[in-house]
Amino acid sequence: MAQSDARTFDPAEFKDGIRKEWREAAPGWHSWRATMETAEGGRAVSRTLVEQARLAPGQVVLDVGAGYGEPARQAAQAVSPNGRVVLQDIAGDMLALARKQLEHEAPPEVEMSFWECDAETLDLEPDTFDAVVSRSALMYFVDVTGTLRRLRAGVNPGGRLAASVWSSLDQVGFAAALPVILNSLELPPPPPERPGPFTLGDPELLASRVRDAGWVEVETGTVTVPWEFDSRQACTDFLRAVAPPVTALVADQPPEVRERVWQEVTDTAWGPFTRADGTVRLPNKAHWVSAVNPS
Repeated sequence: MAQSDARTFDPAEFKDGIRKEWREAAPGWHSWRATMETAEGGRAVSRTLVEQARLAPGQVVLDVGAGYGEPARQAAQAVSPNGRVVLQDIAGDMLALARKQLEHEAPPEVEMSFWECDAETLDLEPDTFDAVVSRSALMYFVDVTGTLRRLRAGVNPGGRLAASVWSSLDQVGFAAALPVILNSLELPPPPPERPGPFTLGDPELLASRVRDAGWVEVETGTVTVPWEFDSRQACTDFLRAVAPPVTALVADQPPEVRERVWQEVTDTAWGPFTRADGTVRLPNKAHWVSAVNPS
């Protein structure tokens, strides 16, 4: 999805682009799942969210932007037995991955439901859920506060929200490719107000969006998510497979330009993270927020 001037931003076009990009990225997420979901990597974020949501057996949980099934997998374990987890995502191909994976990993006594829809259009019945969890999804919302307000309407009084987002660009290892790509193609940086991976990277901004939506007892914290690769080339291959907002910047270029840009990424972006043996360790900082529904 190519970047354009903020004045021409079309929310419907943006949503269509999101669906397309994540549909195309679904096979890559499946292939690289083991790299992302290590105990100290992605699963550590999921574990933090489940802890902050204070889930208990028998509860009903909504995972917003559930992708390929995290943190829904750990949420299911926490609400077992007799709980229910609803996975929502705008991309059906990602939900298909989640359904297949959770057939083997979710406790059999927990009901799993799958909603393919836009989280920003959800109209929840009051007191439907005990908690809402969300990993790396809020920053793609056009109206973050409005969506969080609508989600709160479906949560029981005293129910909880626990969500995570990526930090600012300079605190996320995989984002080191972005300035290399922008410089190589002589592109301007995305407008800061445009939905995207790093737009909620300031924890104070994240907390304010949650408070403005009517949640209370808002707290924030940070988790560092390391990803490890055998080589710089493997790191670039990973990014090309799983990061549509980044790869979309290159997608419309002629083949020779695409390959030149990706070679620059391989040669330049991962240098600070490359160890003496040639392996790469990317530290990626994520912020979490937790809150309570007061009404």
